[in-house]
Amino acid sequence: MLATNESERYILHLNSALAMESALVDHLDERADAVTDTRARQRILQHRDETLQHRATVKDIIVELNGDPTFTKAVVQSPVTPDFVGRVMTGLESENEDRQLREDLADFALENYEAALYSSLALIARNLGYPEHVAKFEAIRNQEQDMADFIESNQPAMVRQAFPPLPQAA
Repeated sequence: MLATNESERYILHLNSALAMESALVDHLDERADAVTDTRARQRILQHRDETLQHRATVKDIIVELNGDPTFTKAVVQSPVTPDFVGRVMTGLESENEDRQLREDLADFALENYEAALYSSLALIARNLGYPEHVAKFEAIRNQEQDMADFIESNQPAMVRQAFPPLPQAA
């Protein structure tokens, strides 16, 4: 039997993941609306559907552990930048292409963070004796990594859209 403290800590980590997944559903809807590339929009919407399933899976695990699932959402925000760089970034936000490029970079970082989070949750579940949770977290991690890989594979096209090659550079 787990010590109450370990169980409560595990549920806190799960609720943190749940709050993040809840926020990301809305974020992915907004990103899909902002993207002009049809293939990218379809992939984002597919990942939104995966995110809905991730949220349901994490919520079910919390309930299974007799925890109370959170109804709050995490905050999805732009990457933190130092003061000077922050002023530069504010200037870049006026250009749609630059804003899209920054958001793609932030999404790439976020998907990699999620992959790492679910790797950690799988390890925690294994250490606490919940092997049935491990497979679920590993499946979610794989989907997060697939999305990060998709974003990375589309980076050249995103940069080309924001900065079309000049004739002398081609």
